Amino acid sequence: MLIAKKSLSQNFLLDKNICRKIINQTNLKKKIVLEIGPGYGALTDEILNNNPQKIILVEKDQNLIKILKKKYETNNKIDI
Repeated sequence: MLIAKKSLSQNFLLDKNICRKIINQTNLKKKIVLEIGPGYGALTDEILNNNPQKIILVEKDQNLIKILKKKYETNNKIDI
């Protein structure tokens, strides 16, 4: 696990219960979702459970990009 970089104002959301509460506030089914700063993808995982058409992830941290590309390499709904 990486240490949050203050220079990028990073704060990682990891609690699955909070992710579920956030996603339950909206309907993402068949929608295109833009997620800025996905971190390790905890919220992304919950979005995927709601069957979006596509998720576009925008991440600035190159180390996290590598992690996300590996994690979602077989998922054709995700663009990083």
